[in-house]
Amino acid sequence: MPTIKNVKVKRTIFTKLKKNPDSVKIYIDGCKATGSSAALYSNPAITTSFYTAGVTASNNINTAKTEYSKSPTKGNRDTWLTKGQEGIDWLNSYSDKVEVIANDDANRDTREEAAANIGLSYLTSQKLKADNKGIPAQPLLAAENAGTGNIKVQVLNGTDYKPSQTTFIAIESSSIATISLDGPVLKIEFSSGGSVKTVAANGKGRYILFTGLKPGADYDVYAYAQNGKKQIGKLSAKAVAKA
Repeated sequence: MPTIKNVKVKRTIFTKLKKNPDSVKIYIDGCKATGSSAALYSNPAITTSFYTAGVTASNNINTAKTEYSKSPTKGNRDTWLTKGQEGIDWLNSYSDKVEVIANDDANRDTREEAAANIGLSYLTSQKLKADNKGIPAQPLLAAENAGTGNIKVQVLNGTDYKPSQTTFIAIESSSIATISLDGPVLKIEFSSGGSVKTVAANGKGRYILFTGLKPGADYDVYAYAQNGKKQIGKLSAKAVAKA
């Protein structure tokens, strides 16, 4: 079985709160209340004494804030900020423990399950990378005239055709061009003078309108689909239409 990459906690949610200890306190309180009640993270998985330390950190922030409110000196403000940093330190330690438990093979079979486990602790998981879509299918095209100098192109594949991008190419037929696709490299060789246009559409794009073509000229139309930069499908068969 391939190794499942661990899912991490998104720590910037609380590490960016260095100048806002009140928000640190609220976050600690949420983690303590949620985590200590969750089966995965309750004692002894994460000990009662550790949660108690979190309560202490939260109370210390509140006490320092009260003192600062009574006497708004630089020293009292610094103490309040220091207690906020101590709260962040507790949250980092809590995140360490949650990551180990959430990614334990006994608690998850997939990265999605590990991310869900992290959510049970009140923490937020880092965003998972999108699933590998694989190499998309070869496009099946239909092309027709859509007014003077225009050609409409349609992808005829079924609903399972959902690439990240489809690139359409229209080459003036009189140029007698040879077209090939080698990975991400599209190569067009012309035997005589002519013109070429390309248009890219996102995954939902099934219709493309080429405009500004030479009126009355025939065009060879091709397309290829891709998922990301490396997963590139085969070049379509040629469709021909008059502009």
